[in-house]
Amino acid sequence: MAFSFFNKLRDKREHLKLIRDELDKVRSVIARQVEPFGPHVRPYLERVCRGRGKLIRPGLVLLTAASTGGVTEKHITFAAMLEMLHMASLVHDDVLDKADTRRDEATPNALWGNELAVLLGDSLLAQAMVMGSELGDMKFIRRLSLGTRDLCEGEVEQSTRLWDMEMTRADYYELIRKKTATLFAMAMSGAAMLQELDDEMVDHLERMGTLLGIAYQIYDDCLDLTGSEDVAGKTLGTDAAKGKLTLPVFFLMESSSDDVADYVRGCVEKREEIDFTRLRGTDAFHEAIRMSADEGRARTAEAREVLWMLPESDGRAALAEMTYRLDELLDDCCN
Repeated sequence: MAFSFFNKLRDKREHLKLIRDELDKVRSVIARQVEPFGPHVRPYLERVCRGRGKLIRPGLVLLTAASTGGVTEKHITFAAMLEMLHMASLVHDDVLDKADTRRDEATPNALWGNELAVLLGDSLLAQAMVMGSELGDMKFIRRLSLGTRDLCEGEVEQSTRLWDMEMTRADYYELIRKKTATLFAMAMSGAAMLQELDDEMVDHLERMGTLLGIAYQIYDDCLDLTGSEDVAGKTLGTDAAKGKLTLPVFFLMESSSDDVADYVRGCVEKREEIDFTRLRGTDAFHEAIRMSADEGRARTAEAREVLWMLPESDGRAALAEMTYRLDELLDDCCN
């Protein structure tokens, strides 16, 4: 379903211009979160918090708020809290993946070693929960806590299911729902709860966030196999090296090309890294990426259906633009 108000100008940040000032406030709130920590911890956290990420999750909070009554100071704080949760998960991810670059800068584990990096991630997580505890009632706090538990559970499950031939595509989708889509869902449902919307609308927006999060993880899985580290600004290829079974890998194992399917399945069974350099020129590889991108676009299309439940506004248009931008990123992986 197409949106008549969808802006065909393909500015990659068009959907965030509406909330540019609010995003600056989010960055300021994040920067202040190092102040409660002592002098032996603060410099490390300042270094971690100074990174300028894409702010997708805060953007979802603020655009949801803009679409449902307006952005409040609580939304600013909530957006900062979610970004800190995301930052904590990235610090831990980089330790697990042995990644040395993110956002064109050295990762904490590359700078200071794994032990300190893990502890810094824990510190960010703890401070984020302090922020969340001051935002809403017990119903709101419980929803945040359950979401954070899902996030952690997804990370644990991913680490315990490397090279797992028993894993199914359904398992994959549930894993990325927890690991990635949880924060997208929390962003939209939490913003709605802070607006005191009814439970039905909160649930609809949570579903939209989940769909967008799943689509975004599919894009990230494709980017890991097709992207350039210079363009992406982070270490790529870590999924394949560690034995993560991502959606493109599932499609390769199911390929109609017996040679490709047998090779990929054999690598997984023997716990050997898949050599994607020998696969990238094959029709099977391009088909696996295309089918993965199709799965992602199906979810963004389903997510857009929720927007019709919101009143027409610049905020709703910007949310639509965000979904179409994700479609473009998925398309880019196929080219």
